Amino acid sequence: MKNILNRVKTEIKAIWKIESNRRMIKDVLLLSCAAIIFHILYWNTNMNSWIFGPYTQEIYDFFRHLAFNGSLLLCGNFIDKPFDVQDTVYHFYYLMPNGLKVYDLTMNINVDCSGVKQLLQWLLIMILCRGKWWKKGIYFVIGCIVILFFNIIRIYLLTSLFADHPEMFQWVHDWIARPMMYVIIFSMWLLWISYFASKKPNTTKEKA
Repeated sequence: MKNILNRVKTEIKAIWKIESNRRMIKDVLLLSCAAIIFHILYWNTNMNSWIFGPYTQEIYDFFRHLAFNGSLLLCGNFIDKPFDVQDTVYHFYYLMPNGLKVYDLTMNINVDCSGVKQLLQWLLIMILCRGKWWKKGIYFVIGCIVILFFNIIRIYLLTSLFADHPEMFQWVHDWIARPMMYVIIFSMWLLWISYFASKKPNTTKEKA
């Protein structure tokens, strides 16, 4: 047992000696801390009010309508089941032979679907990431656009599923659609630390 522990200790030291490994370990720890701290604050405090102040509701409503209108554009072109909309609510129906509408499904795009939570989490990650601030600012804006785009796609796919298979909606929402946003954020973080965070090594050789 002692030999195994010594071998593990030696391997860890060998890994830690390599600078790129140290950077990666630190980056992963910062990402983990950011995720834990963010969710503790988000679910247990009035973090939104700290950040947005009296404009909290207006900001959430803006992004909620942005997500809804984006999904509405897709749903209007690709969902076969007819629907009416009221504010940010889909009312699905079927037509009786006499042309009467019978509403059977209702889906509401609420503030939790706005994408604001993901944007705030992305902001905290970028603040803690290493790299030049001007680069991080540009990458943060690009990341926000990516998050909002995929949030619209996510809502469209969930709405399409709900229209055809409402019994599957909750499971897909909780176990596929929700983790999907974390995968996107993680992928953008990985792209940042792999290609943009560090300075490019100077490969030019001095002339003799």
